[in-house]
Amino acid sequence: MDTNLERLLAATTQNAYPAPPGTFRWRFDSGPAWTEATTASLQLFNSPFGRVYWAWDAWIGSHETKDLFLYSFTLDYTDENVIEKKFSLGEQGLTFSHCYMTSNGGFTCRDALSASVSIKLDPTSGISTGNFEATFSSNLKSPNGVFNLTSNPS
Repeated sequence: MDTNLERLLAATTQNAYPAPPGTFRWRFDSGPAWTEATTASLQLFNSPFGRVYWAWDAWIGSHETKDLFLYSFTLDYTDENVIEKKFSLGEQGLTFSHCYMTSNGGFTCRDALSASVSIKLDPTSGISTGNFEATFSSNLKSPNGVFNLTSNPS
């Protein structure tokens, strides 16, 4: 199983993240209705394959109620310097995924076809602000959103 999928499945099953200060909201096709995540997290991870990366995860719902719906994006860690840049999918390891519960209770993740994330991240303080947009296959809606999160201690 993909390590990112394993990480997301474990986090959402155990609700392992304490609530950090901040927000993560999205809407579809620039519509007027915003959805705010009930759980959101920014963390620095060390993968067992040597990749060190930042992960922004946000979701509504739960496994128990079988209505989990989440967005996740990752960016490679470089150093302790402040990052202030717009990244496109693949640039500096940017990934963007949408995961959700299926009608049979399964957990499915889909990678974005395209995505961009504008980020200001201070690795020392753990404060991150920015906005994002992503496009998925034709049967999934395209989100755009904003975030303001402080990382959880690792």
